[in-house]
Amino acid sequence: MFGYKRKKKNATIQWPLLQALLEDDDQRAAVDRLYPEPGRESFLTALRRIVPGSSDDLVSLGRQVHHGAQLAEYPTLAIAGMLNSGKTSLVASLLSPHGRERTLRGIANRHGTHRFVLWMPQRWRNEPELWSLLLEDFGNAVGHTPELLAADPDEAHRQYNNRSGGVDALGVPLVATDPALDELGIGLLDCPDIVSDEVFGVGSPQQRRELLGKASTFCSAFMIVSTPGMARDRTLGEILQTVSDLMPGIPRLLAVNKIRPGQEPEDILESFAPQTDKFGVERIYAAYDYEIPKSEPYIPKTVIDGDQVLSIEQPQEDPFPVFYSVDPNPDRNPPAEIDRRRLLSSLSEELDSPESFERFLRGRVAALHRTIWDVSLTKIREDCRQSTSLTERARQTLLETTFSLFTKQSGKGSVTEVRMHQSKRIVQQLADAFCRAAPWYARLGVRINTFIQKKAKAATDLVAQYAPTAIAESYAESIKEKFKAKKVGHLVATDDLDTSLRRFGAPLTLPHWFGDQNDPIDQVRWTSTLDEVLYSFEANDRVQFDGDQLNKVAAEMWEHVPAHKKLAFGLTPLAAMLATFGSILMLPFDFGSSVIANASIVELLAAAGLTAFSAYWAGGKNAQILTTQAALEQMAMFYVLLGYHLGVDPGDPLPTIKLGTQSYRLPVPNVPPIPIDESKPMLPVYRLNESFINELTALMPPESDR
Repeated sequence: MFGYKRKKKNATIQWPLLQALLEDDDQRAAVDRLYPEPGRESFLTALRRIVPGSSDDLVSLGRQVHHGAQLAEYPTLAIAGMLNSGKTSLVASLLSPHGRERTLRGIANRHGTHRFVLWMPQRWRNEPELWSLLLEDFGNAVGHTPELLAADPDEAHRQYNNRSGGVDALGVPLVATDPALDELGIGLLDCPDIVSDEVFGVGSPQQRRELLGKASTFCSAFMIVSTPGMARDRTLGEILQTVSDLMPGIPRLLAVNKIRPGQEPEDILESFAPQTDKFGVERIYAAYDYEIPKSEPYIPKTVIDGDQVLSIEQPQEDPFPVFYSVDPNPDRNPPAEIDRRRLLSSLSEELDSPESFERFLRGRVAALHRTIWDVSLTKIREDCRQSTSLTERARQTLLETTFSLFTKQSGKGSVTEVRMHQSKRIVQQLADAFCRAAPWYARLGVRINTFIQKKAKAATDLVAQYAPTAIAESYAESIKEKFKAKKVGHLVATDDLDTSLRRFGAPLTLPHWFGDQNDPIDQVRWTSTLDEVLYSFEANDRVQFDGDQLNKVAAEMWEHVPAHKKLAFGLTPLAAMLATFGSILMLPFDFGSSVIANASIVELLAAAGLTAFSAYWAGGKNAQILTTQAALEQMAMFYVLLGYHLGVDPGDPLPTIKLGTQSYRLPVPNVPPIPIDESKPMLPVYRLNESFINELTALMPPESDR
């Protein structure tokens, strides 16, 4: 019951702790950034990136909850009474000196209160957003947007008395703040005179009762201010009946003002008992008339607070009534000393916060909960999921592009041969192994004594080295032309790479390059980046065959073919091989270094007219294993470099490909770290950190756990 124990505080969100979690970009970060630069993002940083401006709204809402929780601890006392009962004097007694000047006090009708005036602690204005929402909430409750009480006392008095507003202004509440209420921890709703006659032109009693009902949700308790002569007045009964009807369940108090000497405090209890018993008034406060000198003994000057004695400051130039609760035991009322908690100024320690403030806090908490769990976290989770999904689609385009450039496929899409980048390193290995394994008679007419030691610096050197005769040179030229005509292998230039990427959906799967159009947003940047891919691959491709395995395969090949026969065009098989290899090394001089020549060894041997050699390589198990291993390493390198330059995370582990009936995971290539170029388009990858979800759940459980 009122006066004995305050209602248990509602559990609410601890915003400072929650804000610290939402701002954490270290161990408790909400998002792990996996690509391009590994790192962490706080919840609020991720939200700013995804929905600019939304993080500010969330923080603002959090501050509202934080301050709203403090607001919800403040009870609000509604105070009403008849004209000139001293109601506003009671309000003024709880305000600062400047606040008192703004209240309207007096005995004439021009001193009557004809507007609702909500006095609140000054600190509530320190948070503009909260203050704005509070005014909006109060305005919604009473049906009109509040008006601020003027700082100038004269203007404030005109507003109090509704001198210019008329009937319509009665429903427009006034709002004011005062620093004295910060310390008291209470709000005051100064109500208009409930039963004032309609003849004054400022609203009928019925209108006033309706407005009082609307404002009731802002009240923790209702106090009616009376005078001793109104103990049996019908008007007091009407006010108490109105309050009982409009505010069931809200504690009702009675303050008897202007008590004259000769009446003891306990006499007041007895004289008002019929009314207080009938309408459930829980406590009576009394204040003696300070203008009468004989009232002095009944006006407390000090109060007891534990083992301390506190003085009650009373300004001499503007004294105010001192209200205290009346005890049925005469020996515990003034002139005897009283406990501090019996003063009206200590009432806030016993009152619960009003329904409106609790509702306001519940609304802010619900909005914050919904904003974090249902809106913001959902957007972050979806952004992480989408980043992974987009990256997976982009990877598929890069993988299919790589696969198409390093394989020869049938019309039905099945792989018939694995192509390799015929780099100088690979060509030299092949030529060396074939020469070493060749019978002596197969080497006749072939200059190989400087094959390995000498590195050609021009096309003529290469031709002279690998194709020393005019016939061989002509033969090498014919092989080169077959490459150009795409009859042999695949020359991969920038436009070929562009075509392959588009073929496998780049305009749809690389949104950071293409946006929502069919051509790159920056065509020049796109082309130069594809050039960089080919340059980078050529520079980094150090893949080579396993030397022992290659020598073994070369020896087996010579054992299974008629190596002694001359070919129809006058070259031995070895010379034809070397001429073919020479033609490959001549290609960059025709196309520039931004081109890579991909071909299978089977294709090269067949193009050289060495069908028996080609057949062996196509069917030999050891030859196929040797080629597949090296080709997989090259594919992995090309795929990874393509991803790095196009701003796509290649993945870890790398994807698998299928060759025939066998599946192979691309090996990790030996590629030196490539600096991140932040000016290039990137497709970042994010992952939601589950440890953050656990932390968030501990501070603010999801709806299902509440």
